[in-house]
Amino acid sequence: MASALLIAVFAASLFLSAASAAERGAPTPAPAGIASADIDLTPQERAEVIKGNIVLRDLPNPGKNGRTFEAIGVLPGSLKDAFTVITDYRRYPEFMPHIRATDVREVSPAVSIVEIRLGLPLGMTKRYRLKYAARLSAAGLDVTWEMIPWPEIPPAERIVDTSGGWTVRPFEAGGLLTAYRFYTDPGHVPLGLTGLAMALAKRSIPAVIASTRNRIRVLFDPKRK
Repeated sequence: MASALLIAVFAASLFLSAASAAERGAPTPAPAGIASADIDLTPQERAEVIKGNIVLRDLPNPGKNGRTFEAIGVLPGSLKDAFTVITDYRRYPEFMPHIRATDVREVSPAVSIVEIRLGLPLGMTKRYRLKYAARLSAAGLDVTWEMIPWPEIPPAERIVDTSGGWTVRPFEAGGLLTAYRFYTDPGHVPLGLTGLAMALAKRSIPAVIASTRNRIRVLFDPKRK
Protein backbone atom coordinates (compact mmCIF):
# COMPACT_ATOMS: atom_id res chain seq x y z
CA MET A 1 0.00 0.00 0.00
CA ALA A 2 2.78 2.43 0.92
CA SER A 3 4.56 1.63 -2.34
CA ALA A 4 1.41 2.38 -4.33
CA LEU A 5 0.99 5.71 -2.58
CA LEU A 6 4.60 6.64 -3.28
CA ILE A 7 4.09 5.86 -6.95
CA ALA A 8 1.00 8.06 -7.02
CA VAL A 9 2.88 10.94 -5.40
CA PHE A 10 5.75 10.87 -7.84
CA ALA A 11 3.49 10.39 -10.83
CA ALA A 12 1.44 13.40 -9.77
CA SER A 13 4.63 15.41 -9.31
CA LEU A 14 5.82 14.60 -12.82
CA PHE A 15 2.48 15.37 -14.41
CA LEU A 16 1.83 18.60 -12.55
CA SER A 17 5.30 19.97 -13.07
CA ALA A 18 4.23 20.13 -16.69
CA ALA A 19 0.88 21.82 -16.09
CA SER A 20 2.15 25.29 -16.92
CA ALA A 21 1.60 28.03 -19.49
CA ALA A 22 2.01 31.84 -19.50
CA GLU A 23 0.64 34.82 -17.59
CA ARG A 24 -2.55 36.46 -18.82
CA GLY A 25 -1.98 39.67 -20.73
CA ALA A 26 -1.40 41.10 -24.19
CA PRO A 27 0.37 38.82 -26.68
CA THR A 28 4.07 39.59 -26.91
CA PRO A 29 6.74 39.04 -29.54
CA ALA A 30 8.28 35.58 -29.30
CA PRO A 31 11.73 35.45 -27.70
CA ALA A 32 14.49 33.42 -29.31
CA GLY A 33 13.83 29.71 -29.20
CA ILE A 34 10.06 29.80 -28.77
CA ALA A 35 8.24 26.80 -30.29
CA SER A 36 6.63 27.54 -33.65
CA ALA A 37 6.72 24.23 -35.52
CA ASP A 38 3.54 22.89 -37.08
CA ILE A 39 1.93 19.75 -35.67
CA ASP A 40 2.49 16.60 -37.73
CA LEU A 41 -0.04 13.78 -37.51
CA THR A 42 -0.19 10.34 -39.05
CA PRO A 43 -3.49 9.48 -40.78
CA GLN A 44 -4.46 7.32 -37.78
CA GLU A 45 -3.64 10.10 -35.29
CA ARG A 46 -5.59 12.60 -37.36
CA ALA A 47 -8.63 10.33 -37.31
CA GLU A 48 -8.36 9.98 -33.53
CA VAL A 49 -8.20 13.71 -32.78
CA ILE A 50 -11.09 14.43 -35.16
CA LYS A 51 -13.16 11.98 -33.09
CA GLY A 52 -12.33 14.00 -29.97
CA ASN A 53 -9.66 11.68 -28.61
CA ILE A 54 -6.24 12.75 -27.33
CA VAL A 55 -3.11 11.20 -28.84
CA LEU A 56 -0.05 10.48 -26.66
CA ARG A 57 3.50 10.31 -28.02
CA ASP A 58 7.05 9.90 -26.73
CA LEU A 59 9.57 12.34 -28.19
CA PRO A 60 13.34 11.72 -28.47
CA ASN A 61 15.62 13.06 -25.74
CA PRO A 62 19.21 12.81 -26.96
CA GLY A 63 21.74 13.44 -24.20
CA LYS A 64 19.18 13.94 -21.43
CA ASN A 65 18.26 11.85 -18.40
CA GLY A 66 14.55 12.57 -18.43
CA ARG A 67 11.80 11.95 -20.95
CA THR A 68 9.63 14.12 -23.18
CA PHE A 69 5.95 13.36 -23.72
CA GLU A 70 3.44 14.99 -26.05
CA ALA A 71 -0.36 15.04 -26.03
CA ILE A 72 -2.31 16.18 -29.08
CA GLY A 73 -6.01 17.01 -29.24
CA VAL A 74 -8.51 19.56 -30.49
CA LEU A 75 -9.63 22.56 -28.46
CA PRO A 76 -12.91 24.40 -29.12
CA GLY A 77 -13.26 28.11 -29.67
CA SER A 78 -10.96 30.70 -31.22
CA LEU A 79 -7.24 31.32 -30.86
CA LYS A 80 -8.10 34.27 -28.60
CA ASP A 81 -10.19 31.96 -26.38
CA ALA A 82 -7.31 29.49 -26.12
CA PHE A 83 -4.88 32.29 -25.34
CA THR A 84 -7.13 33.62 -22.60
CA VAL A 85 -7.41 30.25 -20.86
CA ILE A 86 -3.88 28.93 -21.35
CA THR A 87 -2.31 32.19 -20.24
CA ASP A 88 -4.66 32.90 -17.33
CA TYR A 89 -2.06 31.56 -14.97
CA ARG A 90 -3.43 33.08 -11.80
CA ARG A 91 -6.61 31.04 -12.19
CA TYR A 92 -4.97 27.68 -12.79
CA PRO A 93 -5.91 26.54 -9.25
CA GLU A 94 -9.58 26.83 -10.32
CA PHE A 95 -9.41 24.16 -13.00
CA MET A 96 -6.07 22.32 -12.97
CA PRO A 97 -5.97 19.49 -10.41
CA HIS A 98 -3.56 19.69 -7.45
CA ILE A 99 -2.37 23.23 -8.24
CA ARG A 100 -3.06 24.99 -4.97
CA ALA A 101 -1.51 28.42 -5.59
CA THR A 102 0.38 30.50 -8.14
CA ASP A 103 2.30 33.70 -7.57
CA VAL A 104 3.29 35.86 -10.55
CA ARG A 105 6.56 37.41 -9.49
CA GLU A 106 7.60 39.29 -12.62
CA VAL A 107 6.01 40.26 -15.92
CA SER A 108 7.77 41.83 -18.91
CA PRO A 109 7.21 42.00 -22.68
CA ALA A 110 9.64 39.12 -23.26
CA VAL A 111 9.42 36.75 -20.28
CA SER A 112 7.60 36.36 -16.97
CA ILE A 113 8.35 34.51 -13.73
CA VAL A 114 5.73 32.42 -11.89
CA GLU A 115 6.00 30.43 -8.67
CA ILE A 116 3.71 27.43 -8.25
CA ARG A 117 2.66 25.37 -5.24
CA LEU A 118 1.24 21.88 -5.67
CA GLY A 119 -0.78 19.89 -3.16
CA LEU A 120 -0.05 16.17 -3.60
CA PRO A 121 -1.17 12.93 -1.93
CA LEU A 122 -0.04 12.17 1.63
CA GLY A 123 -0.01 15.89 2.40
CA MET A 124 3.10 16.50 0.30
CA THR A 125 3.85 19.92 -1.20
CA LYS A 126 5.96 20.64 -4.27
CA ARG A 127 7.01 24.10 -5.43
CA TYR A 128 8.84 25.38 -8.48
CA ARG A 129 9.61 28.60 -10.34
CA LEU A 130 9.05 28.98 -14.09
CA LYS A 131 10.24 31.40 -16.75
CA TYR A 132 7.80 31.44 -19.62
CA ALA A 133 6.75 33.30 -22.77
CA ALA A 134 3.73 33.35 -25.09
CA ARG A 135 3.03 34.50 -28.63
CA LEU A 136 -0.36 34.90 -30.30
CA SER A 137 -0.73 35.67 -33.99
CA ALA A 138 -3.16 34.99 -36.81
CA ALA A 139 -1.19 31.79 -37.51
CA GLY A 140 -1.55 30.36 -34.00
CA LEU A 141 -0.52 30.38 -30.36
CA ASP A 142 2.85 29.28 -28.96
CA VAL A 143 3.77 29.03 -25.28
CA THR A 144 7.05 27.82 -23.79
CA TRP A 145 8.37 27.47 -20.26
CA GLU A 146 11.44 26.32 -18.38
CA MET A 147 12.18 25.81 -14.72
CA ILE A 148 14.63 28.21 -13.11
CA PRO A 149 16.40 27.97 -9.74
CA TRP A 150 14.52 28.61 -6.51
CA PRO A 151 17.18 27.99 -3.85
CA GLU A 152 15.04 29.13 -0.93
CA ILE A 153 12.71 26.15 -0.98
CA PRO A 154 13.70 22.98 0.94
CA PRO A 155 14.93 19.98 -1.09
CA ALA A 156 11.85 17.89 -0.20
CA GLU A 157 9.61 20.41 -1.98
CA ARG A 158 11.68 20.70 -5.17
CA ILE A 159 11.03 19.28 -8.63
CA VAL A 160 14.26 18.33 -10.40
CA ASP A 161 13.55 19.74 -13.86
CA THR A 162 10.77 20.47 -16.34
CA SER A 163 10.31 22.39 -19.56
CA GLY A 164 7.80 22.31 -22.35
CA GLY A 165 5.31 24.17 -24.47
CA TRP A 166 1.97 24.49 -26.21
CA THR A 167 1.49 24.73 -29.97
CA VAL A 168 -2.05 25.70 -31.03
CA ARG A 169 -3.04 25.99 -34.69
CA PRO A 170 -6.35 26.45 -36.56
CA PHE A 171 -7.47 23.00 -37.73
CA GLU A 172 -9.08 22.54 -41.13
CA ALA A 173 -11.27 19.80 -39.65
CA GLY A 174 -12.64 22.29 -37.09
CA GLY A 175 -11.46 23.73 -33.80
CA LEU A 176 -7.84 24.22 -32.77
CA LEU A 177 -5.27 21.46 -33.21
CA THR A 178 -3.21 21.55 -30.02
CA ALA A 179 0.06 19.90 -29.00
CA TYR A 180 1.08 19.97 -25.35
CA ARG A 181 4.54 18.63 -24.61
CA PHE A 182 6.81 18.52 -21.62
CA TYR A 183 10.21 17.28 -20.59
CA THR A 184 10.65 15.95 -17.06
CA ASP A 185 13.56 14.54 -15.10
CA PRO A 186 12.27 13.26 -11.74
CA GLY A 187 15.73 12.51 -10.35
CA HIS A 188 15.81 9.75 -7.75
CA VAL A 189 12.54 7.90 -7.13
CA PRO A 190 12.51 5.61 -4.06
CA LEU A 191 12.18 1.83 -4.35
CA GLY A 192 13.47 1.81 -7.94
CA LEU A 193 10.08 2.87 -9.28
CA THR A 194 11.23 5.56 -11.73
CA GLY A 195 9.96 3.70 -14.79
CA LEU A 196 6.55 3.04 -13.29
CA ALA A 197 6.21 6.63 -12.11
CA MET A 198 7.07 7.85 -15.62
CA ALA A 199 4.46 5.54 -17.16
CA LEU A 200 1.76 6.79 -14.78
CA ALA A 201 2.75 10.39 -15.45
CA LYS A 202 2.50 9.85 -19.20
CA ARG A 203 -1.01 8.47 -18.89
CA SER A 204 -2.00 11.57 -16.87
CA ILE A 205 -1.01 14.08 -19.59
CA PRO A 206 -4.35 14.06 -21.46
CA ALA A 207 -5.92 15.69 -18.39
CA VAL A 208 -4.05 18.90 -19.24
CA ILE A 209 -5.71 19.21 -22.64
CA ALA A 210 -9.03 17.91 -21.29
CA SER A 211 -9.06 20.51 -18.49
CA THR A 212 -8.19 23.29 -20.92
CA ARG A 213 -10.86 22.12 -23.36
CA ASN A 214 -13.50 22.14 -20.63
CA ARG A 215 -12.42 25.55 -19.35
CA ILE A 216 -12.80 27.09 -22.81
CA ARG A 217 -16.28 25.61 -23.10
CA VAL A 218 -17.32 26.88 -19.68
CA LEU A 219 -16.11 30.42 -20.36
CA PHE A 220 -16.92 30.90 -24.04
CA ASP A 221 -19.60 28.43 -25.19
CA PRO A 222 -22.95 30.28 -25.11
CA LYS A 223 -24.75 26.96 -24.71
CA ARG A 224 -23.02 26.50 -21.36
CA LYS A 225 -24.04 29.91 -19.99
